[in-house]
Amino acid sequence: MHPVLLDGKSLTIERPARSVGTAVGIAISLLALGIALALLIRGLDWPASAAQFLAYAGAGMMVAVALAFAFWTYACVTMRYLVDSQQVVVRWGLVSHRIAIGSITGLTRGRGEERPKIRGVGWPGYHVGRGEAAGLGETLFFSTHRDPEELVYLKTEQLAYALSPRDPDRFVSAVERAQKAGTDSAGAPLAERQTIAAHPIGHDRVGQVLLLGALLLNAALWGFVLIVHPDLSNQITIEFPPVGDVATLQSRDEIFKIPATASAILLMNVVAALLFHPKERAVTYLLLSGAVFFQVVFWVAAVVAVVNA
Repeated sequence: MHPVLLDGKSLTIERPARSVGTAVGIAISLLALGIALALLIRGLDWPASAAQFLAYAGAGMMVAVALAFAFWTYACVTMRYLVDSQQVVVRWGLVSHRIAIGSITGLTRGRGEERPKIRGVGWPGYHVGRGEAAGLGETLFFSTHRDPEELVYLKTEQLAYALSPRDPDRFVSAVERAQKAGTDSAGAPLAERQTIAAHPIGHDRVGQVLLLGALLLNAALWGFVLIVHPDLSNQITIEFPPVGDVATLQSRDEIFKIPATASAILLMNVVAALLFHPKERAVTYLLLSGAVFFQVVFWVAAVVAVVNA
């Protein structure tokens, strides 16, 4: 715990023990990345086929897993608790939970016989998510505990927080000193998001559905083309637009231009949609709907090319 002065106020910073949680997170992230690289390298040696698509899809999923665990590990490394005369701040990743001193109704230490149930991110030495603790009701866990006795429960009227300061006694003393200082600060706990986490797309279900739909259509388009490629003739007829008089006879490898072009258009639409979203949500919906529409158009072009092969 480190007392410092910030804007003339005493600020106490407590960091939880993080060595075990960080080590496990790094190991899982590196393992997932290694599997992704192995699948990618193996897939590059295979001809276009269903097997190659599965290898690439598996590599993509493993990269996503590696990135997720890398972020959670970063959040573990940077997790800390700050106490001043007005609030307790729990910082985890790109989110800060601010708990007014006046809203704290109780502080209790964890007991060895307790076995709190936690739903969320969790592995040995790292627990973040919602759960339940004996007699406290709904509880948010931001801890690296390996034993329930390492926990400190901070209770408010709305919910409780389970924290694992490196020195629980000193942390409790710091909060009690802030309470005795007589601050009138109160109010419900507030969660603040920073940078990427603060983007409004994170709370826009319509935008998320459109975005996910476009991504899935594009991934499926790549899968379709890779699966049918081995059975195509050496020369195929590609029509684009898929309805009309524009038709050319080309090598069957040219069919990969269809999903590649679809991916390029998808990327441009998504980037533009994310840029417009904070101020022009209607434009965002238009761009994402357009992304879905173009994926369908390119799907039709791919099917027509296969049928005419």
